[in-house]
Parts: sequence; structure tokens; C-alpha cells
Amino acid sequence: MASRASIPLLFLLAAGLLFAAAVGTSREEEGGRGEQWEHQHGKQGRGREGEQEQEQDSRRPYVFGPRSFQRIVRSDQGSVEALRPFNEESRLLRGIKNYRVTIIKANPRSFIVPGYPDADGISYVVQGEGVLTVIENGEKRSYTVRQGDVVVAPAGTIRHLANTDGRRKLIVANILHTISVPGKFQYFLGESLVSSLSKRVQRAAFKTSEERLEKLFGRQGQKQGFIVRASEEQVRELRRQASEGGQSHHWPLPPFGGDSRDTYNLLQQRPTIANRHGRLYEADARSFRALADQDVRVAFANITAGSMTAPYYNTQSVKIALVLEGEGEVEIVCPHLSQDSERHQQGQSERGKGRRREEEDDEREQQHQQQGRGSGSESESEEQQQQQQKYETIRARVSPGSAFVVPPGHPVVEISSSRGSNNLQVVCFEINAQKNERVWLAGKNNVLAKLDRPAKELTFGAPAREVDEVLEAQKDVGFLAGPEQQQGQGQGEEEWRRRGRGEEAVESFLRMAAGAF
Repeated sequence: MASRASIPLLFLLAAGLLFAAAVGTSREEEGGRGEQWEHQHGKQGRGREGEQEQEQDSRRPYVFGPRSFQRIVRSDQGSVEALRPFNEESRLLRGIKNYRVTIIKANPRSFIVPGYPDADGISYVVQGEGVLTVIENGEKRSYTVRQGDVVVAPAGTIRHLANTDGRRKLIVANILHTISVPGKFQYFLGESLVSSLSKRVQRAAFKTSEERLEKLFGRQGQKQGFIVRASEEQVRELRRQASEGGQSHHWPLPPFGGDSRDTYNLLQQRPTIANRHGRLYEADARSFRALADQDVRVAFANITAGSMTAPYYNTQSVKIALVLEGEGEVEIVCPHLSQDSERHQQGQSERGKGRRREEEDDEREQQHQQQGRGSGSESESEEQQQQQQKYETIRARVSPGSAFVVPPGHPVVEISSSRGSNNLQVVCFEINAQKNERVWLAGKNNVLAKLDRPAKELTFGAPAREVDEVLEAQKDVGFLAGPEQQQGQGQGEEEWRRRGRGEEAVESFLRMAAGAF
């Protein structure tokens, strides 16, 4: 009798131990994620601490915190910040090594002097209002730009920009397609270019005295800088020229009706997707003809606090996103990162072979295995990778100033935090947009629900009816209730999806204990 009575107690004790272990593991994982976030936003350390930071960053090669932006231009009237070349950040991003991301911040009533970059540029006005003047093919155009405007400027186009708002900063996000040197760009100031010519060439070119040239193009002019202060009278004159020289498109346009010479305002168009969980605004070559030559789509997502995007992936486009407002999380499924993690672990064992005799043995074994893999053909290596089917989810918190990149075929979810009152607002530049298709993995229009019955049964190992109950339960499209909102909804048949590993372990052992009784 005593032995029979002890069986349930042993099962209950084992259940408690397993529950504690599961909770401990979950806390360690959450702590690890928080530590990764701190390393991502902290200053780069030295020695062992610096190696740990690099190790954490290498596990999230697609996400960049606000401190990842480097200030390349600084003045009393504003600044220009840029992300480092993508191929220098991660070898997984070498496919977009020709692109750079910059942010221009101009103080009220400031003026960005005329010049041009050696790169094609697409800009999105994040905040404020200003006047943009462009000289292209010998024609000068001036027009007003404001929040939500998309502007396209080919490389070498002379332009200048003024913040005509007396109170707010003018903030512009840019994506540059570099031409001369991959991943490198230079902004050429018009005045500095002329003043850099020899004196004799200046005299011949302008047919005037050296004294007048020195006064105009001399050192005094070069000290003005990239962003300077404008007077109220000068701002009024710029506004007048904009009102006479052209206006932005702030009305819906017919297909292929966008004038390539003007801007296109995203926020005043009909959203592509709209429901209580969010709105998506898009501009591509069909609505804004200027984007056709760049093969880029510009999108603005406004995700309601506590909501999220449905999981999706792009078939062709590389998505470069900047967080403008709000806080949240992003999850990206990456098949390449797990392979990099294995290589990194092998590298770690090589560096630490002097610590332990066992690590030396492991290192020799790993080197032997690596040599064996390297002797095979490239196709054999790819076959092994496909058979392993290892995926790793990159999960990171994002806030204003954060940036992230989503390569083609990588499923992604963007989650707006429910803790604050602000929505998560993201502007996206999607490269290779012409032939791209956005494929939804959840929601009313998800691609998995379109599989035929045998395919569903063979894929999920369950009757097609049960598969359809899961795939067709979600009725929203594009934007969905977030995880925290889902938790607030009713209990029932969906409850098992929200339970952690610890709860499942306890229930499993309780069932075993009940059987022992």
C-alpha cells in the first residue's frame, strides 16, 4: 500500500521539478534576449565584453538600433546620419551592398546648400514642411514638400532644400543607390566644386577678375557649411517660388498618371489595406511613375498599438524599413543564420583550444569534419543544408530610429507594443519591386489555406478538416490582433496555442499521475 501511494507523489514531485526547469529555461531565454538588446544599443566594448557584443550582434544581422547610425555631417543647423554599408554589417546583406540609408535633420528656417550626390535617391518626408528645388535637364522646378511626400532624384541632379517651418525640424529619410563605388557615396557642393578649380581655369570659365572670383569662391564662401541659416525674407521668397513653380500631387492619380517631376504624398491616398489593426499605404511605378526607373516601392505602415502584421514574405524584394514612431518588436525567420551559428561555434572552439584539453580534441574533430565537408562539391553542401532544414528566428525590439532589413523569402512579423499609446509607424523601401509578390502566411488571404486537401494532409500530418479549422479561423487581412490582444480574448479551443512549455509539461505529468492513481 505504501509503495502504491508513493507513485502519485513521485509523479507530482517530478512534475514540479520539470515545471521549475521549464520556467527557468524560459527566463534564461528572455534574459538572453534582453542582453542582446542592451548590447545592440550600447557602446562597443573591449576585450571579452566586446567579443560578446559582436557575438550577439552577429545573431541579429538584419536589425540596427538608433546608435547604428553614424553622423557624417554636423552643423549648428542640422545633421546627416547614415548606416554603414550593408555588406560591412553582415555578409548576409551583401546583395544590397549598392544601397545606403541616410537621414537628414534640418532645424527650423535652415537651408541645405545646392549640390548633388553621386547616387540615385528616393526620399520620404518624415516630419515638417519645406521647399525643394531641383534642376534637371536644364529645367528648374520648386515645390512644397511635407510629411508623407515621396521624392525621386536621379544621380547628379542639382537640388537644394529649405525648412520653411519656424518651429519643427524637417526630417527626411533617404535610400541611395550608389553608382560610382558600391556602398560609397559623396555629396558634391556646387560652390566648393567651382572654388576647387585652379585660378586660371576660374578666370577663363567665368571671364572675370581674380579679385571678384576670390570674393565669391574664396575661403569665406567655403566656410558656410552644408546646412546654413536662412532669414525670414529668404524663406518667404522660397515659398513664393514653390507656389509658382509647381505643386505636389496630393490627390489620387489614375494608373501611370504620376508626374515624374513632382512628389507623391502617401498619406493622402487610399490605403492598400485598412482595418482596425492598421493601415498600409503604398507607392510604386503604377501610381508614381518616377519610381519605375528605380524599381522601388515605398510603403508606410501604421500599426495600431497592440496589433501586428500578419506573417508574410516577399518573393523578390529586399525590404529596408525605418521605424518613425512607436515601439514594438520584429520577428524575422532566417535559414542562413543557423548555419552561421554553427560556423561561429566552430570558430569559438578554435579560439578557446588553449583553455581545456577537451576543447582541443573537439577542435581537431571539428576541423576533420570541416575538411570532409569541404572536399565535397558545392551541390553536396547545399543538399546537406536543405536536409537539415534549420531555421532561426531573429526577435528584436524596435523604437524610433531603429532600422531593419528583410531579405526575399524571409517571413517577417512586425508587432506594435500595447504598453504605449502610440502606434508603430514604419516607412519601407522595397528594392526589386516590379516582379515582387507579397505572400501572406496567415489571415483570410493566407496562401496555406489555398492548398488542396491531400497537400494539407501530407504537409501537416492531420486531416484536412482540422487543418482548415486552424488556417481559416483568422478573418482579418494584413493587420491582426497582436499576441497580447489575443491573450485578452476568450479561453477555449485556442488556449493550448498560448500555453508555454512549462504548462504543457505540468499537464503531461498530471495526466500520467492521474493514470497512476
